Amino acid sequence: MIIYKQGKDSFEPQKSAYSTPDTTTKLSASETKILQYLIDNSGEIISRDKLLEIGWPDKVVVPNSLNVAIANLRKAFKTKNEIIITIKGAGFTIAKNTFIQHQIQPEVVSDSDDVITSENTTASLSKEESVTTSLDNDDTQETNITVKPPLSKLTKVGCGVSMIALFAWVGLWTSSWQTPPCVSVNNQQICGNIELLNLNELPKNLPAKGTVYIDSAGKLYEKN
Repeated sequence: MIIYKQGKDSFEPQKSAYSTPDTTTKLSASETKILQYLIDNSGEIISRDKLLEIGWPDKVVVPNSLNVAIANLRKAFKTKNEIIITIKGAGFTIAKNTFIQHQIQPEVVSDSDDVITSENTTASLSKEESVTTSLDNDDTQETNITVKPPLSKLTKVGCGVSMIALFAWVGLWTSSWQTPPCVSVNNQQICGNIELLNLNELPKNLPAKGTVYIDSAGKLYEKN
């Protein structure tokens, strides 16, 4: 099962649900498809027509249906409604590294893992028990022995995988925190305040290579 993490928020396509620390919002089938497509194509500007096709395949719907779906998704994001960025005259995008994909493996229970049997064993590995022994003399001494179950192989492997995923998530989060959001336009990388980008007003003399930045006033400039 695949889930997408955005900070403490999570998006589960299989359950059509978007969860914040406070609440879980049930998404419609169209909203789920649109959000997953935007995430899978992070950094690319997706046209309105393409999103209408993704959200309502083989159906004819009014263009306003997309506006409603995007508005509902932004409500689900709560205070982070800027996750989906509107690009004037072009469509919508989600900046790269906004969501981190996680592959969740279903739990596997094996009846044969770490099963220990002995006729002379009085301690059960499923829980902690106390064993009392008596000495062969007039004074009886009780010795309490606590038997703890060993970690199963599956638990050890799960802990290792979890640690690797945690380190990878921290690395990607740090990278995305340090890097401004970017989109690709005609093979040109544009970063910065991309919500101010207007494709109809792009200058014709953009460099063929390198990265162009858009400032808080909506002006484009090449990094020196």
